[in-house]
Amino acid sequence: MIPQSRLELGARIRIGQHYGTIRYIGEVANTEGEWIGVEWDDPQRGKHSGTVNGVEYFLTRNENAGSMIRSEKIPSFMTLLEAINDKYIMTKDTLGLDAEMLKEVQKQMHASLFEVVGMEKIGGKQSDLSHLVDVSVAYSPVSSAGNLSALTSLCALDVSATLLWNWKIVGDMVAQIPTLQEINLSNNRLVRPTDEDICSLVTKFHGLKKLILKKCALSSWPELVRLARLWPMIENLSLEDNEIRFITEESYEMALTNLQSLDLQNNQINDPQSIKSLGRLPALQELSLNGNGIRQIVFPEECPHTEKIALFPKLRVLYLRENPIANQCAIFNELDKLAALEHLTMDPDPSVSYEETVSRAVGSIAGLKTFNRSTVEEKLRRDSECDMWKMYAVQWYLIRNDAQQLKAFFKAHRMYPRVMERLGSPEQFLPDTRKVSNMLNLHLLNERTGEMHKKKVPKQINLQTLENLIVKLFGPPADRQGGLHLSLLDRKRDVRIPLEKHGKSLDFYSVEDQDTIVF
Repeated sequence: MIPQSRLELGARIRIGQHYGTIRYIGEVANTEGEWIGVEWDDPQRGKHSGTVNGVEYFLTRNENAGSMIRSEKIPSFMTLLEAINDKYIMTKDTLGLDAEMLKEVQKQMHASLFEVVGMEKIGGKQSDLSHLVDVSVAYSPVSSAGNLSALTSLCALDVSATLLWNWKIVGDMVAQIPTLQEINLSNNRLVRPTDEDICSLVTKFHGLKKLILKKCALSSWPELVRLARLWPMIENLSLEDNEIRFITEESYEMALTNLQSLDLQNNQINDPQSIKSLGRLPALQELSLNGNGIRQIVFPEECPHTEKIALFPKLRVLYLRENPIANQCAIFNELDKLAALEHLTMDPDPSVSYEETVSRAVGSIAGLKTFNRSTVEEKLRRDSECDMWKMYAVQWYLIRNDAQQLKAFFKAHRMYPRVMERLGSPEQFLPDTRKVSNMLNLHLLNERTGEMHKKKVPKQINLQTLENLIVKLFGPPADRQGGLHLSLLDRKRDVRIPLEKHGKSLDFYSVEDQDTIVF
């Protein structure tokens, strides 16, 4: 049975695999003795919403997430020290048991030369808390600190899914371990501290650099920023799998000033204004927005292609996987506005090949060094820019003489003017819209008389058929036995090319429109 002094409103309990928060301690009408009102994390575990026989004793967030239990049903709590001793420390009983197990293995393996040595030495080392650097007591029923002064080397502590329930307890732990830099508080429900609590606790968290708050039912960004005043030196913050929907404009003079890495994956932050608001974090270098339902990213500031925006001034690494992005090219264009972006991770566009997705990203974002963890070599960058140069050539050509449309085009394709500066005009890649004719306009010249006729003939007409046409136009030659002798007059080179193979077509001799054939 848990002592009544350990039960408080807001305290956490676990029965079996189910976690809950104490919302009521007292009597229930028409019953005897004291009851504990619990709001369960899993609503399916409860029986009501805090109302029993028409009387409301507490109110749950989710319908039917509450129940009343007796205190004797609640298993015992542990201090952090007890949990560490239980998991990490070797006692004489443990050493004796381990030695017996090894002897049994020796007997089964028939290894007479196999000796059990060094257990006392190993046990001595494990029994010294000062050697522990990284400790995890996840899923232990830890609800308080205990005396932690022996943990003189501890740098990282995992107390996720325990029974910690307020920041005073956490502050007591952290303050006793001056070497602690990282703490994992995931899957805990910590009550909201008052402003007075924050002021009194802030000095205890000065050494903390990394904090993990995964699945802590956090939903309010303003409240998170207020809470962050507790951790003034925090550099790495994980808020994965919470319920945050909107990022509001906040002042970061008192909180998150030193934040370099922020994990917001699997929340519901998907509106452009929220993403813009994140850009106000002054020191942010790495941001994960995986799995947030993002369809578009739009930075509203006007920004010429030669300049960068003030948002996200130090952001180098961005994760955007598992988002239903509508137009990747548009997002790549927006990300090109960021001054420091070098590493991007993003799902490929299913409507095009992976190679084309890479080409669009690398060709659009000038400073990109890796895409999906693959290094962007200089050759890939140049090839990608060339691909983009060709891709938008027709669109550029159609509006190139309209200043207003050209400005809008360069806004939507920031990379285009800078690529044109390097590669020039893309007109050579424009499709030839001229109609290709299969007919030739020829000048037929009788060299003896000077008589000339203009005639349109098919390119594929052979020389024999052409001679017959000439006879119809000019009459039979004077020398009937010798026949006609045709030549192509090449004015460019000032030469005559004999046309002697009667079965060949004019196309075979590369005769062009407006050429002259003499006979």
